[in-house]
Amino acid sequence: MQLRCYQCSWSFGVGKDEIAAALEALQASGGTHYDAHCPRCKRANKISLEQLKQSTPRPRPSEKPTA
Repeated sequence: MQLRCYQCSWSFGVGKDEIAAALEALQASGGTHYDAHCPRCKRANKISLEQLKQSTPRPRPSEKPTA
C-alpha cells in the first residue's frame, strides 16, 4: 500500500506483513485506525480500518477440481 505523508508529502509504502499485523491488532482491540509513521518526518498518518481491509490480498479463485 502506497501512502503520502500529510505533513511532508513524502511517498512511502506499507508492507503486506505490517498491514496483516495492524488488522489483527485493530480487530483484537476494537480500534478504528492504524498509525503509519512517515520514514522521513516521523509523523503518524492515520489509515482507516476500511482502507486496511481493502488493501489485503484477495484469495485467488481455486482451480476446477479434478475428478
